[in-house]
Amino acid sequence: MRKLTQINTFFLAIFCSGTLLLQGCTSTSKLNADSPSTAVATAPVYQPQLSSISVPVSVSIATIEQKLNQELNGILYKDDKLDDDNVAVIVSKKSRMSIRAEQDKIYFSIPLHIYAKGRWKWDPCKFCPAIDKTEDTSFDMVIKTESRIGLTEDYKINTITSGNFEWGETKPTLQLGPLKIGLARFVEPALRSQMSALSKQLDKELQNYLDMRKYVADAWQLIQQPVKIDDNLNAWLSIVPKEVRIAPLVAKNGVLSTRLGISSYITVSTDGKPQVQLNKNLPKLIVDSRMGEDIQIGLTATIPYAHASKMLHEQVANQTYKFDGDKSQVTVKDAAITPSGEQLVLMLDVDGKTKAGIFTKKIVGKVYLRGTPYYDAPSASIKVRDVDYDLDTKDKLLSTASWLAKNKFKDMIQSQVNIPVQSQITAAKSMLQTTLNQSGRVHESVLLRGTIKEITPDNIYLTPEGIKAIVTAKGNMTATVDKL
Repeated sequence: MRKLTQINTFFLAIFCSGTLLLQGCTSTSKLNADSPSTAVATAPVYQPQLSSISVPVSVSIATIEQKLNQELNGILYKDDKLDDDNVAVIVSKKSRMSIRAEQDKIYFSIPLHIYAKGRWKWDPCKFCPAIDKTEDTSFDMVIKTESRIGLTEDYKINTITSGNFEWGETKPTLQLGPLKIGLARFVEPALRSQMSALSKQLDKELQNYLDMRKYVADAWQLIQQPVKIDDNLNAWLSIVPKEVRIAPLVAKNGVLSTRLGISSYITVSTDGKPQVQLNKNLPKLIVDSRMGEDIQIGLTATIPYAHASKMLHEQVANQTYKFDGDKSQVTVKDAAITPSGEQLVLMLDVDGKTKAGIFTKKIVGKVYLRGTPYYDAPSASIKVRDVDYDLDTKDKLLSTASWLAKNKFKDMIQSQVNIPVQSQITAAKSMLQTTLNQSGRVHESVLLRGTIKEITPDNIYLTPEGIKAIVTAKGNMTATVDKL
């Protein structure tokens, strides 16, 4: 009986010792890694691309014709003195002038009404009374002019006009007593001598009413005013123009057209209304026939770290990562993103364990990873590359859980970080298109329309507020001068 009691006592001791031993094989380490500094490196000042906004500008020849017909009325030439050559001539516009244009020339046809007065004076003898009689007549003719058009560096329409005239079916005559005087030989020299003056006057009128500088100067200042394009994002469109280029004028199918190019820096920011120092100095016009048709607009948008943290949390939280043939595993309980220098810090609140035989080692606490953000075009998202443990985290892991530092956990996390920005890009495109649709007139005579074709990311910067994404919008823009 005593022997049996000793055996039981022996097994009981072994059992108790084993139980104590097994309890001693499981240990938990608290990972107390320090949070990295959230200070961001000084981001370079964003330099948007110089955008050559090429704007086709057209004006209807019919519009020019209507304007000139309104302005050129009444008497165009008047010589009412008979003393010098016994002929007085008054020339006035009879009806509407007509205009057509081909290539770089504009052709005018101006119907005129001519009033002419002639004097017949005869002294039959020294002692006889003189005979002095005047008669008048009226007739019509058409002035034909040809104006070659160009542009000057001070935005003037430069026209060089030459012209001639045509008689009607019969040439004008005056019946003075017994004499029938043909007036053509009197009228023609007077008209021909005045054709140069008439051409210059026509040039002047064209230059006055086709004053490109007026439109460009107004547009130059108007486009420098920031335009709010979204209330929710507090987004503003800013344009900083640098130079103006224009293609040679050309006429086709009843339209006088050219291409206006304004080289500008164009940005969209979400940091409130930009402060603008207005530049009123219109640069010299550069005539350039090789301009493109596209516009480029640089957009900036900020993704708050809270939003990025939410995305990361949705991707990795409550997930368990296994490795070493399921001997080791880590469960992520929470996740967040903060900046540090030029990198993003991924904070992971983890609960992990590893087994070696009958031994189990646990770890709880926060793990900090660093990675460099970049834009991944195929997925239209911001990802991170070169992910590794923060130095302090790595030191703590090597002393408390080297098994976690040596496995592929950081690579698994790197492959999962994905902050989609496709919706923001689509929203930016829609926002810009809406703005162009609603912009309408930059001047009472100039109607603008535009299309955004695509938006592509350009660069990424880290700011204290969030991840600043830079994208470039590409499209085209048209302007029509429909009022003069």
